[in-house]
Amino acid sequence: MKKRDTDIGTRTVKRIYRTIEVITVALLLSGQINVSGVFFFKGGGFSLSFAGPITGGVRSLGVPEAPASDAVIDLISLAAALLLILDQVNVTGTLLTQGGYTIVLSGPIFRQAKRVAAVPQTRRFVNDLKKQALRSLQES
Repeated sequence: MKKRDTDIGTRTVKRIYRTIEVITVALLLSGQINVSGVFFFKGGGFSLSFAGPITGGVRSLGVPEAPASDAVIDLISLAAALLLILDQVNVTGTLLTQGGYTIVLSGPIFRQAKRVAAVPQTRRFVNDLKKQALRSLQES
């Protein structure tokens, strides 16, 4: 593969990733998804996962005994959307769950490496995401 072809492929992959992130921002800000989990990594760092009915999951709700808990969940979604817009975190993958999937975010601000565009890995990621999204839509 020529360097020019590789550059075009990398630019295309970057556009695909950014498009996925923009869609994720829209889902976060519209309340279609919200935080569903936190993954801590050995040696430090963490990732956040987000899910909702659109991904085959359920929307997280606060506990009735703590009225502010709903506001905290909404603030996490707002902060995640802002960090995505500012390119401080990225969609790093999906986690398959029973009947659906979650969208996983991480980045340097969460003490994880910045995701870089890699054509073969992106093809696998996009294909997996597409399959799960289609399954979720067909089941709902």
